[in-house]
Amino acid sequence: MAQATSSWDYESESDVNLNLQAPEIKKEIEFAVSSVEVSTKVPSTSDLVYFNIETQEKVKYCVELSLKGFRIVSNEFDFVAGGENTNRFHETIYSLLDSVSPLYTATFARVLHMKLEEMLERR
Repeated sequence: MAQATSSWDYESESDVNLNLQAPEIKKEIEFAVSSVEVSTKVPSTSDLVYFNIETQEKVKYCVELSLKGFRIVSNEFDFVAGGENTNRFHETIYSLLDSVSPLYTATFARVLHMKLEEMLERR
């Protein structure tokens, strides 16, 4: 499974602006999903951002990023399901995608393998 540690190391929660992190998160996963965009219809704040992600399996998700982590909030773009959300938080977007998309995991592993082979060839 793809796994990475969070690179966010803030001195306090007041240092956090997740809107600034969103483009980097998008760049990090776009190679392994069908589509990923920051929602323009669900309001974002400095500590709450929503992504529309379509996996390679063609499953759509609206994913919330908050100070607690990443979690799926609905199976529709630009929509936050009402009621109590019992979906678990994931520390990283990689962990969330690993849990719902076998093709993401396979693509991540394949790309990692290719990069490691390139590094070995340069030695």
